[in-house]
Amino acid sequence: MGTDNIVVVLLQNSGLQADATLNNYQFLSDLTAAGNLEATFTNYSRHILAGADITVSVNTGTGIVTVSLNANRVWNAAGGATNNTLGAFLTAYRPTSGSADSAVLLLTKHDFATSTTGGALTATVSTIATAT
Repeated sequence: MGTDNIVVVLLQNSGLQADATLNNYQFLSDLTAAGNLEATFTNYSRHILAGADITVSVNTGTGIVTVSLNANRVWNAAGGATNNTLGAFLTAYRPTSGSADSAVLLLTKHDFATSTTGGALTATVSTIATAT
């Protein structure tokens, strides 16, 4: 897995649709076109996960695939001049570093209810498990 493949995106709480609706979107562009707003706070950027940040294990006996993010995501000096009330933390697959959002495949959505104030913002997602 290259360092350009998994991206972390934060969404604002304002206008955030219910999970049952979000589950219907395949690509990041579909989600944002429907009115879900990506974060815009001061010093926000999408985070790219390096290979060392991700551990994947497969239990062939149970058919469970477990993906662990090994590092917290930290946005230093998050907000201040422009703040957001956040509602979701997304992981997505980006085929290449230059891929448009219409090619960025949504993987997971996690509730992330917090607000920026200019201090460090930390997001932690430890384990994602799914049946094969």
